[in-house]
Amino acid sequence: MGAKRYGLPDGKGPIQATEYHQSRDELAGLPQTTTEKVIVTSTPNIFSYRSYVFAKNPALVQRYIKATKADVGGVGGHVVAADEVKSVIAKYVLDNNWCGREAIFTSLIVTHTGDDVAVTGIMAETVDMSVVDELMWDALQEGARKAAELGLYGPGQDLVADAFTGNLRGAGPAAVALPLPVRKDNASQTVLLSFADKTEPMAFNHYATGAYLLPRFNTGLIIAASRMKRGYIMEIVDLDTKAQAIEAGVHPRDQKALDGKMEELAKGLQEKVITLRAPEDLYDIEGLTRSSRFVIARIWSRGEKGERAQLGYVCSAERLHNIKTKKGFTYGGKDDPVLLAFAQGDWPAPGEITSPWAAAPMVAGDCRGSHNLHILPMPINSQTSYWSGPILSAITLSCNIHTGRIGAISDQFALGTPWDEVRRRAADLAIQFRLAHGVKQPATLHEDELEYQDGWKERRGRLEREFEVRPPLSFRGNGAGHSGPAAARPADARHGARREEID
Repeated sequence: MGAKRYGLPDGKGPIQATEYHQSRDELAGLPQTTTEKVIVTSTPNIFSYRSYVFAKNPALVQRYIKATKADVGGVGGHVVAADEVKSVIAKYVLDNNWCGREAIFTSLIVTHTGDDVAVTGIMAETVDMSVVDELMWDALQEGARKAAELGLYGPGQDLVADAFTGNLRGAGPAAVALPLPVRKDNASQTVLLSFADKTEPMAFNHYATGAYLLPRFNTGLIIAASRMKRGYIMEIVDLDTKAQAIEAGVHPRDQKALDGKMEELAKGLQEKVITLRAPEDLYDIEGLTRSSRFVIARIWSRGEKGERAQLGYVCSAERLHNIKTKKGFTYGGKDDPVLLAFAQGDWPAPGEITSPWAAAPMVAGDCRGSHNLHILPMPINSQTSYWSGPILSAITLSCNIHTGRIGAISDQFALGTPWDEVRRRAADLAIQFRLAHGVKQPATLHEDELEYQDGWKERRGRLEREFEVRPPLSFRGNGAGHSGPAAARPADARHGARREEID
């Protein structure tokens, strides 16, 4: 990639910490209205570039909120991200948070969900998205080096590409960006940010087919006066280029041909996508999104004539086993997705968006990425535990779209809320399900979806060579089977005689 396109010029960096306002100091110099706080969650610290936070006349420009997440090494296996790794990543971003004449991120937070570290920030359209991706790639590489130094498990695990090539998509990390609205009258925008660990993008279909499709999760679909009453437009992506290659005629066991066809299908990072409308296409939407293959990647509100109005929902819908590396096409994980979604106004409220998880649904992933298990809605910055997960976090950000500042944060799955009861029920269900089924399906995934499957491929290949092709066992009128020649049968059976009766 040549010289770095971010950071201050040589001799003028790094950016000093004093250039940032930090939310941990939000009450400095103000009267204390409570004598103590009850800690309910590990709330992220917000770093905001001061010249934007205190701007009196901010420019009314298009801004984006961008979230990037990756596993660069976990403590005790795939359990939790190390604080030191998070801090190294944060320092690298803050030190180099500059491009041309402006800060890249006007405001940002660094969090983790399980062993995945995430950087979420607000940027202006004047910053090239590829520059941001380059900064994030290098920051995550710094985190991987620290993980290796600490002896963490799988340092740099999600950085599967050989090197940064200009775009994070297809390189391993999960990354999404959502354009914030541009308006003069109201600078406030609520954004819901959700991370999942030890699972796949299909898990987020529970959000989309619940809050955006069914009134039992979102009463606003029936009673709201906003655009919500018109429903939404959904883009559904076919993530499985392996299945697409087989459907195009490639033999499923011809790995070389599969790799070639998958590479052809993935050229230019193109997608196979269908656009459907809610609620008109409810059955089609539900039918497609019941499987791991199809994921609702983007949702638009609808104008007066039913046309696309504003994009308000985007998730990282891609599969790592479609990524070309020096080892060829590898299945690198269940992809641990990221979601950005607007809340309030034309969009569901935060509680409506998260409400489908109260049913404790099951998702694919979990330990070794090879099981189905009930997801746990956990507070932000939580670790995995029983069978490694899967877990889900969700926070809401109050964003000032004029200054590009993240003003405050709320944890949607915080401790001391009804989600404690959901976690307890989900844990009970998960324990019972694991004990009841063990290694058998449906507790484990189909063999094509097993994440760590090299051992199974070896075992399956060895057993495959021992199978024989022969007629099935059958019994004729004389009671003889197929297993031996007539000479080997009992004499009375050969001549049709009856055995002596037993007294």
